[in-house]
Amino acid sequence: MSQQPGQEDPHPLRDFKEYQNALFTALTGATRAANAIPIADLGYFRSLDRGFAKTLDSCSEKVLKLSNNMLKYASVEEAEAAPRFYDIDDVMDRFNIAIDVVDNLLEKADVGLDELRGQRNRTEPIMNQTSPVVAQVATKGKADYKMLHAQNIIRPQLRFKDTIDNSSNTPFIPKLTFKPHSKTPLDPRITELQSLSLTSSHKSDEILAASSLAHPYEYEIKHIEYPEQLFEEKPEQIYTPFDDTKATWVDNEETLKEMCSKLEAATEIAVDLEHHDYRSFQGFVCLMQISTRDEDFIVDTLEIRDKLWMLNSAFTDPNIVKVMHGATSDIIWLQRDFGLYVVDLFDTYHASKMLELPGHGLAYLLKHYCDVDADKKYQMADWRIRPLPTEMLKYARSDTHYLLYIFDRMRRELLERGNANHNLMRKVLADSEETSVRKHEKDVYDSEYGTGFNGWRNLLSKWKTAINAQQFAVFKAIHAWRDQTARDEDESVRYVLPNHMIFSLLDKMPTDSTGVIGCCNPVPPLVRMHSHDIALAIQRAKMSTGDKKSIVSLESMPAPRHTRYADEDTDMPEIRQEDRQKLEGRPAVKDVDPKLFDLALIEEQRQLNYQHLAKPESFLFGTTTHIEVSSDVSSKQAADRIRMSLRLSVPGIEDAILHTEGVMEEPAEHVYTSKTDRVTKEEVKPVKPKDSDIIVVRETPKKRTRKRGGPNVFNPYGQVVDAKFKKQPKVASATKKADKAMTFKK
Repeated sequence: MSQQPGQEDPHPLRDFKEYQNALFTALTGATRAANAIPIADLGYFRSLDRGFAKTLDSCSEKVLKLSNNMLKYASVEEAEAAPRFYDIDDVMDRFNIAIDVVDNLLEKADVGLDELRGQRNRTEPIMNQTSPVVAQVATKGKADYKMLHAQNIIRPQLRFKDTIDNSSNTPFIPKLTFKPHSKTPLDPRITELQSLSLTSSHKSDEILAASSLAHPYEYEIKHIEYPEQLFEEKPEQIYTPFDDTKATWVDNEETLKEMCSKLEAATEIAVDLEHHDYRSFQGFVCLMQISTRDEDFIVDTLEIRDKLWMLNSAFTDPNIVKVMHGATSDIIWLQRDFGLYVVDLFDTYHASKMLELPGHGLAYLLKHYCDVDADKKYQMADWRIRPLPTEMLKYARSDTHYLLYIFDRMRRELLERGNANHNLMRKVLADSEETSVRKHEKDVYDSEYGTGFNGWRNLLSKWKTAINAQQFAVFKAIHAWRDQTARDEDESVRYVLPNHMIFSLLDKMPTDSTGVIGCCNPVPPLVRMHSHDIALAIQRAKMSTGDKKSIVSLESMPAPRHTRYADEDTDMPEIRQEDRQKLEGRPAVKDVDPKLFDLALIEEQRQLNYQHLAKPESFLFGTTTHIEVSSDVSSKQAADRIRMSLRLSVPGIEDAILHTEGVMEEPAEHVYTSKTDRVTKEEVKPVKPKDSDIIVVRETPKKRTRKRGGPNVFNPYGQVVDAKFKKQPKVASATKKADKAMTFKK
């Protein structure tokens, strides 16, 4: 802490106030020091001073080590299994680990305060346990990290029988083909849209029809008649021990049918999903956990994805209560991937809100009702891994194994606290209805306004540095490229280009492939493959800043100059022509976009810029119309008009004389005369003056003077001149220079 050297830190138990003040002082100083230099300028200062770079690296290592120690001390896991960060990229990708640890600390603080005030429910679980059950298996080394970021996995979506549509201009069509437990028939438009292909001839009609489709089970959910056992006060059923409960792995049609028959005979089932969205644009469900009172089922949804519609018989049965926790996303995923819908849902998250519990997460409910410490380190694991490790299987089972017992406890508390009409219970069921009636809709990319979940407006609001118009255009171009590439390659936008790399490109705005790759460290695979496309998009965005209404169009971008290759390690990507030429020692011939040299396109853009800048506008009167600007006159035509208006005159040649009638006068005809016949005119000699001649020259009038001391007078320039102090200015005139009259006589 920020104590003087040699001074001991205050003890948190003996002097908590002093310890708290010292802690806040240390945190404030560390925060101030971290914000002294902007993050965007660290690379610049590193390049200036090698000593500063070494100091910065050393400081980063110390901070990373200190953070890992804090996670180890604050984590609920054992020291060997505590989460840790390995580098800056790991911190960016898995920062949710730190959030989970902090949330757990806050929940512990809340529980401690409730116990201190006597507000916490100290009811012991019915099943006595000598020590808390930890649903996790400790692992050492970097095993956890590899499970979170599994490498060399064949993309499961390549084996899906249904086509994944990531396009932004086509709607989502429900996959439901028949409607069990229905009160209203299935909308026939759903079947028609499923049979049609989205072609350009009827795309607009299909978009309008699909967007107007209602939830297939909306009427059944809103008009449900809940079973009577939901409102009966009865003792809760104790869950069976975790290790003694039968666990069934479902990965084929035979085991799926057996599971469906068992689920249809139950009165309550618990459901949970494990989702993956890092190597997929929309994401997909990798695992489904379903638990009854005496058996746990783990469904491999990657293997039997196209057969899971069989679960609709149990999921839509209003007499079977489906218990889920935080089912907002699960409801959407079930519709999108399998065409499954849920009727009669009980969401334990809404129940925790209604009961005003200190915590609302599943980990808190497990600890509060079952005294089970949930291991949440695999919450963000890569669930595409096959076969699943034992510890991940146990984690998946623990989410639903205890959920039915939690449902019994919460249902009893809601009935006890409610009135005769069971108002609290019915409010939780109503909130659960609103969750189950949610309808999946595809995320539409808005390039103009940047709205939506993955829109650029949300990301730009996190960037605190001001940007100019050119940077704004480049930002939208890069963001649009990332979104379109993620849709085409079926990858997440985080995998294609992380957010912090977008702002790194925004600072440099490189216009070549080398510059693009230099701005990203480490370089994402798709950025390396598409570096030419990114540089071209940046260059076009910088050229389009003259027109404020211009929007970067994805259709104008050239098609990618590569083909997607499989993810197996044995397959190698095809070597491009320019790389092959480099290997052979020949100069590489790169493809250049011909639009860069399209003079007509450049001239059109310049005319648009001129029209925008030369448009007469006024803040008071708006756009004026008395000045007409011809936008269709090109610069070449204007130059031709100027040349035509010029007149060139040849020196020494007089202009032709035109008559009044406009006819040019013909020159007079001269007859040739020989030299002997020619007559020379007599030369007129000047007359010499005689002595008696007199030359008279006109006498110039004398200059009139004014007397001094008189009143002010005006000079010829209209200035007032005081005759006592100033003289009149001398004015040059012809009369002053006139000659005097003289008479010459010899």
